[in-house]
Amino acid sequence: MRQILLLSIITITLFACENAPKKVITNDNQVKNFIYPKNATPIVYIGYIFIQGKADNVKGNFLLDLGTDNLHFDSLFFSENIFDYKNIKNIKLWGIGNSFQRATLIKDTVNFQFNKNNYKTSNVLINNLKPIGGDFVDGLIGIDYFKQGVLEINYHNKYIIIYQSIDSVDVSDYKLVSIKKIENYFCMQMEVKINDSVTIKGNFIIDTGMPFSALTNYVAQKNNLDKKVERKVRYYTKYGGIGGESSGFDFIADSLQISNFHLKNVNLSFSVDKSGILAGGEYLGIIGNNILERFDIIIDFKKSNLYLKPNENFYKPFISNRLGFFYIDRGKTMGGWIVTGLSEKSEAEKKGLKIDDKIISVNGIPIEKIPFETQEDYFKKIDKVKLLVKSAGITKIIEFKLEQLLK
Repeated sequence: MRQILLLSIITITLFACENAPKKVITNDNQVKNFIYPKNATPIVYIGYIFIQGKADNVKGNFLLDLGTDNLHFDSLFFSENIFDYKNIKNIKLWGIGNSFQRATLIKDTVNFQFNKNNYKTSNVLINNLKPIGGDFVDGLIGIDYFKQGVLEINYHNKYIIIYQSIDSVDVSDYKLVSIKKIENYFCMQMEVKINDSVTIKGNFIIDTGMPFSALTNYVAQKNNLDKKVERKVRYYTKYGGIGGESSGFDFIADSLQISNFHLKNVNLSFSVDKSGILAGGEYLGIIGNNILERFDIIIDFKKSNLYLKPNENFYKPFISNRLGFFYIDRGKTMGGWIVTGLSEKSEAEKKGLKIDDKIISVNGIPIEKIPFETQEDYFKKIDKVKLLVKSAGITKIIEFKLEQLLK
């Protein structure tokens, strides 16, 4: 199932305070103090990983995306701040989806900093990220910032650490998994039992820039998944990624195995995109944050090794989509949540909700009063919604029940 990105503009302090305590909630709902390790950079994790950084002293929220290479700026973030770059050119950019996006490439040197890490980089891309990820996204940071060292990602306690060498990391209680580079992506082996008739095994791209996990169109066609997967729901979106429009099918795989780690009833998708990263390649698909978040992760890029340890999320059941639509938070710049995609034959679609509709309120509550960190829980606790929507200049109310789409 596709995990919905729930973003909102809020004031968040992300810069690391060495040994600064924070409150965390355990699986048995107990609150305890947690001390960040030395040199940790706090993150915001809401389906995507965000850190706060500074580009030539301009602060922004940057999405950690191991599926891309370098630094990206959102076009609105770039235009609203004062940057003095002279050497720029226009290019075409491909990603997830069936088309390309026009972008601008900065050839000048850009100084980028987060926590105590300082980088000088060129070939920085400017493209439209907020229509994909919401107002919170000011840019992306890619794998080039980590590939000469070791990256630790702690989803549960919400921090990352960069090390110079694996020799300075205690990996004694982690499981070592080899990774390899394919088409500029770091990939890992995974076995997926889709059902009793189909099992696939091979390399999957490790992509922290994806909230969900998916099989490529090539794999879907080769294994005739459209016929062999009976329980599935078609999705379609205008904003699937940098490549624009994207579509496919959500389904629940029987099981998934990474090394000796076994997960059951796993939410996955298979793509029908004819171009872009999910069309096909030497990899079978993408492993995104809905699976990665169940592990403490250490990646040694230089030695092509991945270290995994199950965390407190490991045994949590995968959550199925009841909304039937996907949206992003554009409350600050557009005054509402923008519908970016829909599940076919869902109640939302049947009642007339459309892509690019702007949601103003939910059950009488203005969207700006539903903070991003409470949105997922909010929808879990209700069985029907009454949306105040602006659609093609007309304000209307759309009501429907929330039901499991995969039954």
